[in-house]
Amino acid sequence: MIWIEKAEEMFKMEEKNRYSKIKKLVEEIIEPSIKSIKKFRGINVTPHKDIEGLLNIFFPKTKYHESKKGFFKHVYIIHSSKKKLVLKEGSRKAIRKDYTTYKRIPGKVRNRVFAKIYWRSKDGKFMLQKYGKRVKVPKNQLEKLKQVGNEYNLKDIREANVMKFGNKFKIVDAERRK
Repeated sequence: MIWIEKAEEMFKMEEKNRYSKIKKLVEEIIEPSIKSIKKFRGINVTPHKDIEGLLNIFFPKTKYHESKKGFFKHVYIIHSSKKKLVLKEGSRKAIRKDYTTYKRIPGKVRNRVFAKIYWRSKDGKFMLQKYGKRVKVPKNQLEKLKQVGNEYNLKDIREANVMKFGNKFKIVDAERRK
């Protein structure tokens, strides 16, 4: 029960914000637990329900968002005091692609058109991102985002990859063109 001791130690420490606590939880408890669970059960697939269970212990109301066709990442919605955050879990390659796409957009434009990405885990399998509201995107807003996407060489900007944040629409998932 080493992870329980680490968790207790982690939450006793005073930290600046909840996002660093989530990062520490992921890097020190969840990632090592995934390796242990896989080894113990003799499986090669990631135990998503176990990850959700661990997250629920520390962040109640966490939900596993069922993936539909075309997803390369698994999504866990974490409720903060004021914001909804999403912890994306996927292959190192898929997470790295999303993170580098976000980082390559210039800083002044980045958070205006793209949902903020707070961090990527050391192991590279997790990423924490701001989460919006899934609503119908007006055609003019989608076209504006597509124009910005073309300017910064982004593809896959469609209604399924856009969410509403307050009164603005932002991209939550896009890829760079090769």
